[in-house]
Amino acid sequence: MRAVTQQTLLGTGLLVLTLFTRSSGSSLSYIIPSQTQLTPQGSRQTDVEDSRWFAQLNSSDQEKRREAIMEISHVEGSAATSALLSALADRSPRVRAAAAAGIANRREAPAVPLLAACLAKDKYAFVRKMAAYALGGFRGIDRTAALIAALQDKDAEVRGAAAVSLGEFADADAVVSLTAALSDKNAFVRAHAARALGTNGSAATQAVRPMSKLLTSDEDGEVRRQSATALGSIGDRSALAALELARRGKDPYLVQAAIESIKILERK
Repeated sequence: MRAVTQQTLLGTGLLVLTLFTRSSGSSLSYIIPSQTQLTPQGSRQTDVEDSRWFAQLNSSDQEKRREAIMEISHVEGSAATSALLSALADRSPRVRAAAAAGIANRREAPAVPLLAACLAKDKYAFVRKMAAYALGGFRGIDRTAALIAALQDKDAEVRGAAAVSLGEFADADAVVSLTAALSDKNAFVRAHAARALGTNGSAATQAVRPMSKLLTSDEDGEVRRQSATALGSIGDRSALAALELARRGKDPYLVQAAIESIKILERK
């Protein structure tokens, strides 16, 4: 496979490198800071190395591109964010996953639709999983809608990542889908669906009955523990009977979680 690189200097001090693949006619562009942009007053000694990582994004070696993305994830500024967003469309799933991980802590609004597209459409489960985790740091209806849809993913790890991310912030729009996820065949999904419902507090009252059932009968200890804690957070006294049963169990962590939730409910 032969590739041609076209360079375009923008007036803003950004250099756009476009990699054309002759065999397929496809191209992928990365925005690279010029040396002047990478070197503001009081610049860091690492500016030259940062520039090298940006240039390495155009390597034909997927491992070198992935390495560059991982390094750029630690670089501040809009140029680094643009490079990470562009890499979500890289032909290598390993690079796409690394880009999603790098975006996770940036909280840049333009990232949401791109991460949502990865979560919905990428054929590799590990890329979808990383996109789901990355969306956990964002807020808004588009983020929530993408994660709700991912609760139906065929891969259990993707569903679990979606449940974890939905537990980062309260969002009543997710309650119905999270309640349904309490019946997921995967214990990790059930446990984190319970945790996410607890994050929603009284808005998740509809989940009290199925969660009380999990507390008393689920075979997985973490599911029971998360359910016990969440029932206290939801604050519905109808959960007291199930919590009393859990308090008499043999799992010390479950017993402690049940006791704490009982205290909360008895103050209601």
